Amino acid sequence: MRTLILSTMLAAAVTACSPYSPDLGNAPFLCGPMDQNPRCPNGYTCSTIGAGSSAQDVCIENGGNNVLPDTGNGNCADDRSLEPNDNTATAWITPVDTTKSFPLSSLAICPAGDKDTYSIMITTAQENLEMIVEYEAGGADLQGAILNSGGISIANATMTTTNTKRAYTPNLPVGIYYVQVSGPASGTLTTNNYKLNINVTGP
Repeated sequence: MRTLILSTMLAAAVTACSPYSPDLGNAPFLCGPMDQNPRCPNGYTCSTIGAGSSAQDVCIENGGNNVLPDTGNGNCADDRSLEPNDNTATAWITPVDTTKSFPLSSLAICPAGDKDTYSIMITTAQENLEMIVEYEAGGADLQGAILNSGGISIANATMTTTNTKRAYTPNLPVGIYYVQVSGPASGTLTTNNYKLNINVTGP
């Protein structure tokens, strides 16, 4: 009977530890509490990513291909709350036609190839739509565009001051529009943090 009880307890312990299986994939996850040792299961290392208020301690697979999309990947800002928004089908819906001006900060084009898309509903004919992208020095030269309801660019953002680009489309008919921010498709700098202002004015 004692052997049976011990076997049952051992089996339960193994089951209880299954979340700490070394086969947890290469997607980083939060480390355990500070008083836990070790803070990560075998095969993973607890590392701090990001900086300041966006810093997080995450378990990273040893030797794995650890990519943190739209999170603290290196110095990338954490804008996961707006994701996924890579295209018009998954665009983040803004209230800008009601508020008229809508600023967003702590955004990131990260990892390489990421796109951030935001939808705007124009409810009054002949309104004007403006986007202003301000990105950090030392990172990728970010691109911006205003898209029509079919996802076709109707205005590309152009440089106004250092690290700031603006796109503007006047006298729009009622309908849905998008603003999209992206980075270079290749090169040594493909990611960057940015701020975005979306404004609706007129008629």
